[in-house]
Amino acid sequence: MKKKVRVIVCSLVVLGLVVIGGGAFAANYYYSKLDTTAALKHEDVAVDSSLTAKEKHSKVVNIAVLGIDQDGDGSNGRSDATKVISLDMKNKKVKLSSFQRDTMIFIPDGENGFDKLNHAYWYGEAPLTLKTLNYNFDLDITRYVAFNFNAIEKIIDTVGGVEIDVRPEEKKVTNDYIRSMNGASDDDVDAPELQESGLQLLSGRQAMGYMRNRYAEGGDFGRMERQSKVMEAVIAKVSDQSYLELVKLAEECLPYVETNLTLAEIIDYGRAVLGFDLKNIEQTQVPQPDNGSKSVDYKGYSPFYIMKSYQDLVKDVHEFIYDDSSYQPSQTVIETEAAIYEQFGRVE
Repeated sequence: MKKKVRVIVCSLVVLGLVVIGGGAFAANYYYSKLDTTAALKHEDVAVDSSLTAKEKHSKVVNIAVLGIDQDGDGSNGRSDATKVISLDMKNKKVKLSSFQRDTMIFIPDGENGFDKLNHAYWYGEAPLTLKTLNYNFDLDITRYVAFNFNAIEKIIDTVGGVEIDVRPEEKKVTNDYIRSMNGASDDDVDAPELQESGLQLLSGRQAMGYMRNRYAEGGDFGRMERQSKVMEAVIAKVSDQSYLELVKLAEECLPYVETNLTLAEIIDYGRAVLGFDLKNIEQTQVPQPDNGSKSVDYKGYSPFYIMKSYQDLVKDVHEFIYDDSSYQPSQTVIETEAAIYEQFGRVE
């Protein structure tokens, strides 16, 4: 399966193409459509002192991508898609790491305790999510892009839908989600339910129902795969669009995006990525579906996944992102792992 990046990379590439093609005026115009926030320093987001020069030496730029699911209760929502895009400037590669939302981790601020990874956004939005990723996985992330999941529906409709091969076991739950979204939507027109499985063109809302499905085979890991399949289809559609079509897409999707990337960074990274092989983007899940873990109930939520080895998880992340097979986890990771096992027990 061709492994391509998520919709937010599509948004940044689109923006890069538009501003490069349209000049300074277009650059400032489209950048103004983004919801921009302040830059974050290493000390703001718990980057370990041994990693502050990692980007300079490795030529790898890490950007967190957060897909936010808000339920209308006035809260910040949760980052139900937590990804890290790694731009390898030296080897001209893009890598995508997808972090399991229900992984038990330590949130260093906010609740200041053990919780699910996706709850970090709930307590402290993007800055706390970056701090949590850096603290638990020895990363150096100071940049992020966040988008509301509801925006994906509009983006997919703008590109004319996406072709997805829906497996028979995925159809029922997908339709359950479509009905639920129809009932919650202010639109007058409901999306039709899927009448059959197999390869078919999905509208934005149908694709959202497909991506939200975590009850078919594979659970949340299966949902992560379904999210990636939809985004592969989106990026394929975008790659064939004209400049004017890209402008229309930028108009539609950028108002739903929040980022602390500067305009200069977006232009620089957009230009760089245009020279990469976007048809062969490498992708991994953290942890891998076959990694050892156990599930526990905690704080009234279930499941929380306790990893068999958090140190091995961090080593795997560094080997994937940096091709560093000799990385040794920080003392913070070692102590956090020990504290998790002391409270919840080890995975046998």
